[in-house]
Amino acid sequence: MQATQTLPEAAKDTIRSEFDRAESADPIVLWWDDGNYLEDIIKQACDELGVHLKVAEGTPLELRAAPVDGEQVWYVPHVKEPEDTEGDFDWFRDVEHTGGEVEMSIEDLTIHAFERGQLDAWELKTTTRSDDPAKRREIARILHDQLTGGQLPTLEQLRTRIVTGGYTDPVAFVLENGWGDIDDSPDTIEQMQDLLTSEGVDAVASEDEPAGIVAATRRWGVAEWLIHAGVDAERFPTAFRAETAGDHDLPELKSLLNNTTSAGLIADRYLGEATWPDIVADVDEPWELADCLVDAALERRLWEAWHASFDAGDYEACLTRAEERYDALLGSEDFRGTYRGAYGPDSPWTQTWEQAAEVARLAHQLETWDERATDDVVSLYADPDDGTWQIDNAVLNLVVAGAPESDLPSDHPAVDTLDDLRTHLQSEYVEYLEALGDRVTETVEAGAPFVDEDHSYQFFTKESDGLESGQTVALFVIDALRLDLARRLADELRDYVATLPADAPEFAVDEDVWLGTLPSETEFGKAALTPGEIQMFDVSLVDGELQPLRNNRKVNTNRRNSLLHGDGWTVTRDTEDGWQSTRVAYFKNDLDDIGEKELSDLEAMLARRVDSLAEFIGTKLEQGEWDQAYVLTDHGFVLLPDSASPEKISRPMEASDSGRRWIAGEDVDADSPGVLLDSSSRLGYLDANVSVLASPLKRFKKQGLGDARFYHGGLLPQEFVLDFISITQG
Repeated sequence: MQATQTLPEAAKDTIRSEFDRAESADPIVLWWDDGNYLEDIIKQACDELGVHLKVAEGTPLELRAAPVDGEQVWYVPHVKEPEDTEGDFDWFRDVEHTGGEVEMSIEDLTIHAFERGQLDAWELKTTTRSDDPAKRREIARILHDQLTGGQLPTLEQLRTRIVTGGYTDPVAFVLENGWGDIDDSPDTIEQMQDLLTSEGVDAVASEDEPAGIVAATRRWGVAEWLIHAGVDAERFPTAFRAETAGDHDLPELKSLLNNTTSAGLIADRYLGEATWPDIVADVDEPWELADCLVDAALERRLWEAWHASFDAGDYEACLTRAEERYDALLGSEDFRGTYRGAYGPDSPWTQTWEQAAEVARLAHQLETWDERATDDVVSLYADPDDGTWQIDNAVLNLVVAGAPESDLPSDHPAVDTLDDLRTHLQSEYVEYLEALGDRVTETVEAGAPFVDEDHSYQFFTKESDGLESGQTVALFVIDALRLDLARRLADELRDYVATLPADAPEFAVDEDVWLGTLPSETEFGKAALTPGEIQMFDVSLVDGELQPLRNNRKVNTNRRNSLLHGDGWTVTRDTEDGWQSTRVAYFKNDLDDIGEKELSDLEAMLARRVDSLAEFIGTKLEQGEWDQAYVLTDHGFVLLPDSASPEKISRPMEASDSGRRWIAGEDVDADSPGVLLDSSSRLGYLDANVSVLASPLKRFKKQGLGDARFYHGGLLPQEFVLDFISITQG
């Protein structure tokens, strides 16, 4: 039975009825309201009827003051005969003859909002009455909210809200809150049983205690979702054979996840507890139930099936299955950024399956990367779509993500398996680096592989059209921005400029592969990023020391700044000073500094630094009127897993200069450790015999330098194949 009118409409009908029966031409309706919950309702009714309203603020006798003519309502916000009032006062006998008297509280008026029916009226009175003042206030609030506008409720909905303290769905209430703050009186228990069975939860019919009702309802809710997902209903006890009305109707728990703010608690309750283990065990294909987000027994079967496929080496199937489960656990994002219908991105259940997908993807990449038929190590590594740079990115992300399974119940099978998989993949990563180093060595020894590539020492010449056009230009020279981090930065910059106001300039963000200067050290890489003719830059031995030279003079920090100043650039390391110029070169070394210190959370710090760089560069683009900007770097780096054990080798006698990953000297030759780069390599700028290490697990001993995990200077693509970002306005 649904309400047919609002409380103000019911009050208007009551008042008009009293006026119609009145003997006087200027009738007065006296309204006694037990509880004072109807004052605004009566005021609205009087306003809509166009009649005068008087409200007794203190004593009812106030209503006789300042008399007015015409129809009017006198409102008294308490019962007619309060228990604490002595005497028998009949102050308003005249009103009984000239108008009418109404004794009606909000509970009484609610009955008038429904179609008249003796049984229904009795049910409504039973539901809305309470001797507890606090409970009565809550009931009055619900009646007021539900019957003053909008869609009018049914009697069942009103009863449900009153019993549950505001919920419209008794099943959803119990699934989310258990018994909550509902009193456990026999009458309330009976009402809750009645409400639940009317919604199809027959399993509670035999329960007479709150705990039993809650347990049965929750088991029923899990069964409903399993049946909806495809489990045969006949496998469940008769009282639990819950079926949604159609394929497009949602199970109660799924519907609850569309509206709840307690998704984490629901996940722990319904995924952390095995409800129907025997039935789930008999399911032939558990992946057919991957969208069902309840029952620890199902979650266990899915993980064990996934892990078995991984052990069998079926990584593509593992990736597909893990992504399927992850998407189901994630839910859908609305326009506010809120996730509905599942547990969202911050749930450890979601994150565990997200990592399972990343583990499977990385395993597949590590297994298949060398199947590409190419001798071009630069393309092999740096190709935007298929390059092995994605392996470095995946390993870094895997470390940053940590161990989400540690927040799951201890009996979840991922707790015992996922860490072993991470450790295994990091060992595979080192093997990949070694194989990649062998590929680079073979390529270099077979000829001059880098002749047709863009080299960083050519940057100012090759980009002269943009740099010398009179436009405003900003250079962001970031030390040790490895290619995968640069691509992450480029993506974040695209996201940033996409959110600029409509009246802000438009920016295009592009990327190009450049080769850093070898050896891939800061000294040589930053010296190469100076203005001047291409042929006037070289790396040569000077008195046994390998030096970067521009116009036959060593390029140190002061000389680099001088060269830039001479070309019209303002050089700054400050985030505020110097940015008023039209040509700014900003230098930042903190990525290299972070790596050199080899802090315990190195991967996470590198990832966070990229985020902050994107924010900084994006803000500068937004604040300044830059026609062009570039993000450049001097070299990349290799970052080994914690478990790796690099070998430190002694510098050979023929070397007159060395770094961690290279040696140089007049007598350095093909028999020296590493890969020889001499005139035959045709690098153009290298005018010395330099041997560079390509193995990830070797470096020369160098006192005072930490190199357990983070290093550069060698010939792995991660160290010298770079990504330069260009940002163009318009």
